[in-house]
Amino acid sequence: MNSGYKNFDYKSIDKLLGNRLRLAIMSALYHSDEVDFSSLKLAVKASDGNLSIQIKQLREAGYLLVNKVQAGTREQTYMALSDKGRMALLAYKRVMSSWLE
Repeated sequence: MNSGYKNFDYKSIDKLLGNRLRLAIMSALYHSDEVDFSSLKLAVKASDGNLSIQIKQLREAGYLLVNKVQAGTREQTYMALSDKGRMALLAYKRVMSSWLE
């Protein structure tokens, strides 16, 4: 197998996006302006706790914008991709596409 002409360096993949749930979160948010926590939870099929942990990591990396809004007696959490997050997801897609061409 001659793969010398392509770069398959695993370090070229964003470590945060190498996680299946974080990738699913980012992909779901890519297709929407803003998503509430409950809708995102249903879309990615995650538990509250696991989703919260992954959102926290993505937010700390600057990939997500999180907005908490008081809705009556409850607080609603909304998420959206930041510009940095959108760029990271597109870079991940470019790497994966180049590997699979």
